Amino acid sequence: MGYDLSALLLNVASCGGSDVHLMHGLPPVARIAGAIRALPYPPLHSDVIMELLNPYITEIQMGIFKKENRVNCGHTIGEGRYRFNIYMSLGTVGASIRILPQKTYPLAALGLPPIVGTLAYRKSGIVFVTGATGSGKSTTMAAMLDCINQDGRPSKIITVEDPVETIFRPCHSVFVQREVGVDTPSFAMGIMDSIRQDPDVLCIGELRDEKSIYAAMVAAETGHLVLTTLHTRDASTTAQRLVSAVPAADQEILRDQLASTLEAVISQELLPRADGKGVVVACEILVSTPAVRQMIRENKLDSINDAIQAGMKYGMITKDMAIKNLFTKGAITKEVALEHMRHPEALGSAYSG
Repeated sequence: MGYDLSALLLNVASCGGSDVHLMHGLPPVARIAGAIRALPYPPLHSDVIMELLNPYITEIQMGIFKKENRVNCGHTIGEGRYRFNIYMSLGTVGASIRILPQKTYPLAALGLPPIVGTLAYRKSGIVFVTGATGSGKSTTMAAMLDCINQDGRPSKIITVEDPVETIFRPCHSVFVQREVGVDTPSFAMGIMDSIRQDPDVLCIGELRDEKSIYAAMVAAETGHLVLTTLHTRDASTTAQRLVSAVPAADQEILRDQLASTLEAVISQELLPRADGKGVVVACEILVSTPAVRQMIRENKLDSINDAIQAGMKYGMITKDMAIKNLFTKGAITKEVALEHMRHPEALGSAYSG
């Protein structure tokens, strides 16, 4: 069987797949419903992988790849949008290709708590969407931006991404979308430039380093709504990660900035559905309250989980409660619930058996 990369990607996308992996010596591999599966193609060679990728790599991106042995890029193929990570492994070429949603979905359709919709309408401050790779963070942020675009106040929305994932069509808002390495040399510089471009909303693909963290805090302090992601598992580790990323001498200042600007942390995880038809999101929500802000200022970050427990009236929900709710509705199995809860005993004896 020959290779047609666009047809291969379309086939995997039609099966609900999320990723395609091209590796030397193996047939193409896809992740479908959370599981890795080999596809019915012959094994690949590095030369063949490069032939498949060449039509989708610009001269600039090829230059980066030759210099750094890795490059990230986003491409529209047909009606689909894909994120490429091309790399070297033991002297051979490999690629991981993420299949991005072809459209944005209403927040309710994603199974997110109602509070997420209200967060999209905040006028300033910073909202973090966190979780492991593949937990749907980009999908949630895209849905929040589209919520603003379709139903919110007319806004100028600037995104800084690596690469650009969802391409938005203006409705009530206008968009400026910038790709790191193509339109701006770094996240930090892209963020600082954006502050000078009269935005209402700034979407940052990821806070990767000290400079981008400082820049995001400045953007939030100067009256913009900032949406961004981190690869952290919950609200308390999000705060800890941010603070530990800067020098000790600056940590108190950063805690004060975070306490002043934090609006919410949305921590999510995708769990396999009980019916085997895809995945469902379990979502922990921290909403900033005076008590939460004080905990951050006083460096009592371990107490944030207790604040979530006590904050249901503000729309907060713990990870365990979110998972328990999914199990009660029959969306996930007991085994999945027990595996992913922090305190499995909270599932309760009523659900034993």
